[in-house]
Amino acid sequence: MKASRFFLSAMAMISLVVSGPAAAPAQEREMQLLAKPQRYRAARESSYARNGGNTDTVKIPAGGAEVTLAEILGPGAITHVWNTFRGNGRDLILRIYWEGSPHPSVEAPIGDFFGVAMGINAPVSSFPVQSTSAGRARNCWWHMPFNKSARVTASNVAPEGREIELYFYIDYARYEQPDGDISYFHARFLETDPAERGRPVLLAEAEGEGHFVGVVMGQRARTPGWFGEGDDIITVDGKTAFLGTGTEDYFCDAWGFRVFSDFYYGVPVYEGREIGHRLSAYRFHIVDPIPFAKSFKFEIEHWPWTSPRPNTGRDYYSSLGFWYQTTIHKAWPRLQTILSHAAWDPAKGRWHVPGAIEAEDLGLLGWRSTALEDRSPIVPITDLERSSREIVRSLLRYGPRPAPLFLMPNYSGDHILVFDAGGENGEFTLGVPCGEEGRYDVRIDYVPAESHGTIQLYVNGTETGSPVDISRRMEEMGRPIWPPRPQVYPNISLKAGLNEFRFVVVSKNAASTGYRAAIDCLVLTKER
Repeated sequence: MKASRFFLSAMAMISLVVSGPAAAPAQEREMQLLAKPQRYRAARESSYARNGGNTDTVKIPAGGAEVTLAEILGPGAITHVWNTFRGNGRDLILRIYWEGSPHPSVEAPIGDFFGVAMGINAPVSSFPVQSTSAGRARNCWWHMPFNKSARVTASNVAPEGREIELYFYIDYARYEQPDGDISYFHARFLETDPAERGRPVLLAEAEGEGHFVGVVMGQRARTPGWFGEGDDIITVDGKTAFLGTGTEDYFCDAWGFRVFSDFYYGVPVYEGREIGHRLSAYRFHIVDPIPFAKSFKFEIEHWPWTSPRPNTGRDYYSSLGFWYQTTIHKAWPRLQTILSHAAWDPAKGRWHVPGAIEAEDLGLLGWRSTALEDRSPIVPITDLERSSREIVRSLLRYGPRPAPLFLMPNYSGDHILVFDAGGENGEFTLGVPCGEEGRYDVRIDYVPAESHGTIQLYVNGTETGSPVDISRRMEEMGRPIWPPRPQVYPNISLKAGLNEFRFVVVSKNAASTGYRAAIDCLVLTKER
């Protein structure tokens, strides 16, 4: 009896906590709502053949000209849109104008609007959008109200320059009276290519009063490995409201991505973790919209797993943000071209330290090592059964001869020069050009790692500075902490022409696992 009373008391307390404001209306089941009278007239606009034939399409010519699909008088609401065509999701730009506005409130590639980014056709089974027939039969059930009018258009931006035959229909409700408490549906497409070093990627931004209801994000990698250590950052009315814990976490997934599709979140496209692989993910805030009174901003960090620093990737990102607001949003720059249509350049955004002389580009004048050639197999970075430490070690393939190594994302020119001395007093010499004789501050960006030793520099035969320990243990889940470590040697005399820079691995500290060395770049600054 006591246990029963305790249970009832606890349930009463829970009901007080979750019941919400006293003025909140009672929730009704969907089937109950279906049983109520429907106070509107239903109608459809479609691409049916006006001549009575079976070619039920609208021809959308190449070149980007806007073709009107439907003009609907209000008051009313678009309730369902279906379409299909032969092509991919970024061949057409869909636009919707409310109340005779000269600028669209919806402007997006048609595939992104129906839940799949990157121009890929893929099935989706979410609450507001669904696509079947391998992603070619597209449906959406966003409720899009208006009082005076709605105009829906399509533009053909297919890179092949071909005409597109579009099958479509747009279902809508027409009401007797205007809605005095209307919120207009908005969707805006953004692209960032490449992501800017040191700044997060903008996914959505709005001004006015409304509520954010979701995003479809696309991504294409220029850095190998997991791209998504970046956190989501949502700013509401000028104040930070959401700080997340990782890219896949915002999309309600965990431990990376895989292909799936659910009511409110999903990943219709996930090709893998290599350079050039593509992703499409969606998150719809159907039961948890984010209100804003003045402004809304959604950013996400771009953070490759191999980097200890946020916003150090340079991947391609796209986003389509969805929101409602009480007024029609002010005009934004018109979407004319789609960046992802351009030829894919994996080196786009490659950066260099200002004034850098890349170590991997310098002439090798000599070397001495007792190390053996590293012939261990390369571990695929997508092999999740391997430890992160094994994967990282497989990326650093040293040999006894100094050699360039492709490594991202924190290295000038995407390459470093690596060398395995094998033991104490192994060395290599580089020819460093100098345009004018004089005294210089010489900056050398060494690369720290757990197997690196202690380096003594000689310039033109003269011992320069003190030995530099460039070892560093791996930290944080086995992630390599290897941003370059600049070492400045002041007031060094250099001659015009070629100078000999000899690097000797003189020792290692007790925690280091080897006598290796790596250099990213050099910078020569002439003293005034």
